[in-house]
Amino acid sequence: MIKSFDRRIVTAATAVALGIVLTPASARAAGFSMVYTCAVPLLGDRSVEFDGTLTATPHRPTVGTFTRVDLHVSRLSLRPPVAVTSWSADADVDVSGAQVAGFRLSGSGGPVSAYDTVTGDLTGGWVPRAIGVDRLRLGKVVLRVSTSTFGEVVVPCAPRRPRPVAETLTVFTR
Repeated sequence: MIKSFDRRIVTAATAVALGIVLTPASARAAGFSMVYTCAVPLLGDRSVEFDGTLTATPHRPTVGTFTRVDLHVSRLSLRPPVAVTSWSADADVDVSGAQVAGFRLSGSGGPVSAYDTVTGDLTGGWVPRAIGVDRLRLGKVVLRVSTSTFGEVVVPCAPRRPRPVAETLTVFTR
């Protein structure tokens, strides 16, 4: 039962999940830093800092053509104090500028040793519908971390404001 989780274990699971959730990689990766507030079961809200990159492919997206977006997390302020058997994460991306839209990135991974740095990659994308400049910002993230001892822990995380622009794209005609 989740009530029996030790504070350190829940904190560790949360840290692992956060590390895995956010990671970009692609054509011309732009680095960014963000702070999230994560609702950790039994522990309440926790502040988590991370650095990452968000990359869109192709480098010159065109209207009506699928644009792949990859997220990579390179640094987390927390590390898991318990081994993770697997993880999965979903992250919302908001688009503003020439077009107002949103899409989701998803990813999953295998084992992570206790106290190891957690990294991971999420992938998704969208189809631009307007010519011009778009700014991509990360939104809410939901982490699911599994451990052999404690089962699955779900940790919803909300970005603190202001949210930095993680990637800027110029969309061209076909």
